[in-house]
Amino acid sequence: MRTLLVSAPLKAGEVVIGGDEAHHGRSVLRLVVGDPLRVADGAGRSGVGVVSRVERHQLSVTVSQVELMADDPAALLTVAVAVPKGDRFTDLVRGLTELGVGAILPLACQRGERIPSMDRAHRIAAEAVKQCRRARLPVLGPVVEIPTLAAQSGSRIVLDRTGSCAQPGILASTMLIIGPEGGFTDSELLTLRDGGVVMARLAGPVLRIETAALAAAAVWTSAWEATR
Repeated sequence: MRTLLVSAPLKAGEVVIGGDEAHHGRSVLRLVVGDPLRVADGAGRSGVGVVSRVERHQLSVTVSQVELMADDPAALLTVAVAVPKGDRFTDLVRGLTELGVGAILPLACQRGERIPSMDRAHRIAAEAVKQCRRARLPVLGPVVEIPTLAAQSGSRIVLDRTGSCAQPGILASTMLIIGPEGGFTDSELLTLRDGGVVMARLAGPVLRIETAALAAAAVWTSAWEATR
């Protein structure tokens, strides 16, 4: 069953879909009246319905039932990550969205790349949510800086080879921090350590940014799933 995103909050009854989603449904999916459709609002609600009207700039769906889907443990993860070169940031956003993380924050640091516009990242996240049949979009942004992370409270983990072996621990809101290709500077690491941020190691070799981010999110999610 095809999936389209609608504005939150989703309720049973007639739902009107406009904008890019309507265009996608009409011109790409070629939906017609009577087609079954899954809809989600990006805030945890999903439903099933039938296309009731197709117009040039919008389509309507009669939603018969709505379900508030339980969040996966990954929703407790926030990933603050330096932006990799080229289009790899969107690949990273897609993968983290598929895993179900709660938030993705571009990280500004001394050796980092220019922070891109988040418009494309939002589109990629929406595509991933629909493809994976999830119902919740991750929060994307804002851009964060090292001193801001150091000043925060709560569980914060920096992925760094100097750290001890990664141990996800109990199910709790956690921020995973992944640095740039050249690594954090000594002063940045010192700032993070002084702020109580824990250093953890995933593997001996140097990992690409997106590899480290996806691997870390998967490790934490898998460990938490095992304790449910």
